[in-house]
Amino acid sequence: MPQQEYIKYLYETEELSINEISAKVGVNWRTAAKYAKRDDWNPVQATGRRRRPILEPFIDTIDVWLLEDRLLPRKDRRTAKAIWK
Repeated sequence: MPQQEYIKYLYETEELSINEISAKVGVNWRTAAKYAKRDDWNPVQATGRRRRPILEPFIDTIDVWLLEDRLLPRKDRRTAKAIWK
């Protein structure tokens, strides 16, 4: 974090160019540009909204199929592809 603040200081107060900053600090010019032009240093927070699983409506049915298949011989059970279809 101190290096990021120093890059911001060099860019705003000392008015050095991005290339001069990258040479002085020893970082890539893209990194220097990113740190120099960033205003908000707080990490981006997730919205808190969770995604619903795609299989949610089918979970009960699949569980019943898997329980039924346990009683069958191994070769007669449903494959993953059959369950997906």
